[in-house]
Amino acid sequence: MAQNLVLNILARDKTKQALAGVRAGLNNLRSAIFSVQSAILGIGGGLAVKSILDVGANVEQLRLRFAFLFKGVKEGDKAFKGLIDFAGKVPFTLEEIQAGAGNLAVVTKNAEELNEILKITGNVASVTGLDFRQTAEQIQRSFAGGIASADVFRERGVRALLGFKAGATVTAEATIKAFEDTFGEGGRFGKATEVLATTFTGTLSMLSDKLFKFKLE
Repeated sequence: MAQNLVLNILARDKTKQALAGVRAGLNNLRSAIFSVQSAILGIGGGLAVKSILDVGANVEQLRLRFAFLFKGVKEGDKAFKGLIDFAGKVPFTLEEIQAGAGNLAVVTKNAEELNEILKITGNVASVTGLDFRQTAEQIQRSFAGGIASADVFRERGVRALLGFKAGATVTAEATIKAFEDTFGEGGRFGKATEVLATTFTGTLSMLSDKLFKFKLE
């Protein structure tokens, strides 16, 4: 009987020790889970803040650049507002447009001209399948030195769409007029961007723009 009592006491002690070990393990696991959750939330919050700060820095630089190029803060802000309005109607993200806008501003005199060239660039991008930034770079080269200066446009057949024969020398002035007549309002491809905006890709772009505008605010 004494031996059974001793065995029972030992068994009870072992059970308590085992349960205590399980509880300790569960507590450690719970702490680890909360630590991971906190870390994930911290990382997510940090990335969100960084993203917003990046947008603010990029926008500030673009506004400052517009102010220099258009010789004044008032005209620069007018150009920037036009860019924001344009982005809300087209199937390209505001970030893409922002990235290419600096190139376009170089070959325009004021906010009104920038608005027109934004539309032309959007139509060219829609027809060629190029992204907005690359199209803006090619537009800048074309308007500054003629269509022959834009290698990517030549590969995408833009020269032929403008009505220029291969090998013919074309001035910058003639190039600008051809773009306005073909991709501007009333031109053969003057509605290309509007058509693309109705697609699934265009819809996703609009959603992306709303997020960008939230960061901007």
